[in-house]
Amino acid sequence: MKIAYSFLPFIPFLFYSLVQAQNDSFVFVNETDLEFKNKGVKVEGLAFVGSNSLNTKMFTDVLIHPTFSEQGKSAFLDGNQLKTNLFASNKWGLEYQKDSNTYFFIRNKSLLAFSSDKDFSELLFFGNSPFRDKKVSTRGLNYFQANIFSAGYGFDIYRSKNLSIKSALGLSTLNNLSQIEASEIQLYTASDGSYLEATFKNTSINEAKSGIQGVGLSADICLDYRVNDLNTISFEADDVNGFYLFDNQETQIDTSFNFNGVSIDIFNAETSVVSYLDSAFTETINRNKTTQNQAFLPIKMKLQWMHKLNPRATLASSVESLSQGKFGTYLETALIYTHNRQLRTRTSIGYGDFRGFTWSESLEYRTIKYNFYLGLNNLQAIAAPIKTRNYGFSFGLFRHL
Repeated sequence: MKIAYSFLPFIPFLFYSLVQAQNDSFVFVNETDLEFKNKGVKVEGLAFVGSNSLNTKMFTDVLIHPTFSEQGKSAFLDGNQLKTNLFASNKWGLEYQKDSNTYFFIRNKSLLAFSSDKDFSELLFFGNSPFRDKKVSTRGLNYFQANIFSAGYGFDIYRSKNLSIKSALGLSTLNNLSQIEASEIQLYTASDGSYLEATFKNTSINEAKSGIQGVGLSADICLDYRVNDLNTISFEADDVNGFYLFDNQETQIDTSFNFNGVSIDIFNAETSVVSYLDSAFTETINRNKTTQNQAFLPIKMKLQWMHKLNPRATLASSVESLSQGKFGTYLETALIYTHNRQLRTRTSIGYGDFRGFTWSESLEYRTIKYNFYLGLNNLQAIAAPIKTRNYGFSFGLFRHL
């Protein structure tokens, strides 16, 4: 009994030592990259869909039902937005963090982005029947969809006490590339619905093909600069890329003609426009086809300022753009809070032209060997899908080695 009693004072010290053995930095909910010194294996994934006007009820309808529900459709039609924007992405990845400076990774990422004037998007989503004897147009149409698989190597370019510059370089394959760009498109539907009169101005169409369409390089760059003990500025550029295409045909259209109609499903990678044109114009379309040997996908850039409010709380404000704002700009303010050595949370609110208002909650919990991460975007989408325009989730697991 006396020996056991003598050992009791060392138990708190032993427990404290085990906790101290864990690295002070978190893996997923990081304030900056300057303190990251973990070695291990990381698995992470995310999915997101957002719009300035389409509601989450419509997103769910696409996944579960073949058509939009009347509730979701009515809420969209009653909106007063002049344009319809949509952005969706999903990504998963596996990393082996060799040390604080280097890691190896494989990633798979899918992107979908769409933008047009609202009336024109209504015609595409619900058909041209409600627009008989009307001309519907859009000044500017952008549609992009692609899948990218990458494998590569991450490394430090420079690291000091106040500055960290990191990069990740990967060899990538490009699949299911589909892209439509137009400065203006006009569609007139005959009163009996028998034909459409179309005008395409400065329109280019790249249609998806099965299999790998090209190979290239993609890179991520991250810079963290500690101004002082309280303030840090961070800059990120993701998916800086360039691809060589094997046999990709681009169709240029700048003319007017009649045809029997078109059905476009923007959620389908196999969507085709040219195949719906009348056979009389096939020769014209073929004559305007050119071989495209290169492609550059949207690049995401983010500038962030972090201010430490106290030893536990950090305020992070950021601005983010996709393809220099062509596919959306997003502003966000987040509070990163360290509750204890095991738990850190991140609460953020923001607004973007491709996602509307956003409220996100995420947490990271760590043990001696594992870090667990879960993030949820717009929890109110579960209770109020008609009034919410985006949702998503993210997850992660890190095994310390």
